This record gives sequence, structure tokens and C-alpha cells, in this order.
Amino acid sequence: MIQLKHQRMMDPLMFLLSVYSYLMYSFHKWADMESIQYKTEESDELKNLRLLDQLNQLLVSSSGASDLAFILKKCEKFFNYKRCVFYAYVPWSNQFYGVIGEELPKIQSMKGQLTEQNLIFNSKRPIYLKNPKPYLRDDHIQLFQLSSIIFVPIAHEHQLYGWVTFDQMGNSFDCTKNELDLLEHVGKRIGLFLSRKERENTAKTMAIALTERESTVLKLLADGYDNKKIASLLFLSEYTVRDYVSSLMTKLRAKNRTQVVAYAFRWGLLS
Repeated sequence: MIQLKHQRMMDPLMFLLSVYSYLMYSFHKWADMESIQYKTEESDELKNLRLLDQLNQLLVSSSGASDLAFILKKCEKFFNYKRCVFYAYVPWSNQFYGVIGEELPKIQSMKGQLTEQNLIFNSKRPIYLKNPKPYLRDDHIQLFQLSSIIFVPIAHEHQLYGWVTFDQMGNSFDCTKNELDLLEHVGKRIGLFLSRKERENTAKTMAIALTERESTVLKLLADGYDNKKIASLLFLSEYTVRDYVSSLMTKLRAKNRTQVVAYAFRWGLLS
């Protein structure tokens, strides 16, 4: 079902995930009562299933990416961490930047270029760093007073949306394989949630029609050109280019130039 592209399958899929988690939780709870021999081992699995079921219910009841801050706050509580931060991935520039979490000015100041040598951001599975110093920039560690941290990729069907980090506000902590496996499921379900909402938004905006000139301006915006350079390339005045950018912002319901490009990629207006 995950392979199917029709966006209407996303809601039933989220519901089925919730039903599956509940049934598995109920079964293992019954089995736990029947078998004392494996009680400790099963209780960990029961706990994970219960937490995933809570996350499923939260995601099903949430309206979209605008609820992501609330979802991350709940994740802190569910999985017993003091801080949870979302870093978005910008595909056209291959960069990351901080978006959501407490101490927002600090978070939004964190941005950078991704390289092939950066093992953390290139990993497809969660990574636990007992000591992040060899892997993260010193200014990042000092700004957040990091001691230990976990990076969880948020992706769905090979589309990367970003990363969620968990830490204990400067306190060192240990992380088991079982906990990392749990957080991997968390990342996949949040990725599915973002994909579902993204497809719903795409369906709503299929009627967006750009003129040939607007499409050209949009492509130049995505390449990082400012109004003056775009005007020079298209032999237009800066005022005319500004009007085209304003028109794009209105059609895509974007607040700024960065959002224009981001929404255009998200809705398939740019490849």
C-alpha cells in the first residue's frame, strides 16, 4: 500500500498503522500475562508498541506541517527527552537549516552545507553520538551545550524532509539499540505524515497555472538569482521582476522568496 501513489490511500494507511499497533499491543499484553519467562523482553516491546500507537493517534489527529511543533513537543514527552529539534533539508541547495524547537532564535541560526563526508546527515538510519565533538561543529555544540545527541532522518519513499534530534539539554545519556530502532519507526511515521499532507496540498494546488514568464522567473529564483540579476537576464526592469515575484508569492501562498521556491519544489512546479 505504501508503494501506491494515489494520495487517497494515505489516510487509510495511517489508520491501518494505528489499528496494527493497537492489535499488536493487545496481543503482546495478553501474551505477557501468559508467559513470565519472557516478561522483561516483551515488556520492552509492549512499551514500544504503546508509544508508537500514541504517536499514530497524534499524527492522525494533526492537520499538517503547521502542527509539527506540537508533534515534536509531544515526542519529547513520549520518548522521555528534554529537547527535540527539527532541521529541514533544502534539496535545491543541498543544505540544512534549523526550523522548529525551543530557543527558536538559536535553532534558526543553525544552517550549513551538506557534504558526502558528513556521515550524520548522509545516514539513512538514526545515529546516536555519545560524544558529538568529532562530528559536529564547535559552535553548534557550544550554542546548545550538547553532550550526547541522537539524529533521526525524516524521510518517505526516498524523499528526505530533514532530521529530528533528541537530547537531554546538555546532560550525557546512553541509548540502546532497542531505543534507536524505536526512533527509526518514529522517523518513518513522521515522514509518512509529512508526505500525506504534502500530497493533499499538491492535490489542492493542481489548478495553479503559471505564465511562461512566471515559470522563467521561478527557475531563476531557484538558481539563487536576485531581482537585479533576473531583470538583466530577461531584459526587464527590476520593478517588473518584483511584480512577477509578488504574483508567484500570491499564487503559491508563500510569505517570502524562499517559500516560493520551497513550495514550487514541493508541488512539482520545479524538478
